[in-house]
Amino acid sequence: MRESTAEYSTRLDEIIQIGKLKAEYKNLLLEIADLGEKACRSRLIVGLGWGEDANGIILDEYEILDTQGELLYLTMEETRSYLYNLIEQNDSNKGLNDIMPNNLSS
Repeated sequence: MRESTAEYSTRLDEIIQIGKLKAEYKNLLLEIADLGEKACRSRLIVGLGWGEDANGIILDEYEILDTQGELLYLTMEETRSYLYNLIEQNDSNKGLNDIMPNNLSS
């Protein structure tokens, strides 16, 4: 079972307290988690995760495994933008398919 946003936020606070995460990354990570969950649920990506150095310090990098099996390496800001745009594009395409007659949507 996936942890709730509140539980994830608490876990991030704990990681910040032990010095493994910069406080300014917290809101970004919460946003990425929400967008990543939506993208996975919609089968737009397979998965994603943050990068860490050898000491377990969370870096300003994310890996996304796309549906083609390719790994994308992005900063956190780029990850948020990528996921947001991917979801928006998917939602726009769904809307077009809903309003187009069957003989035109194929």
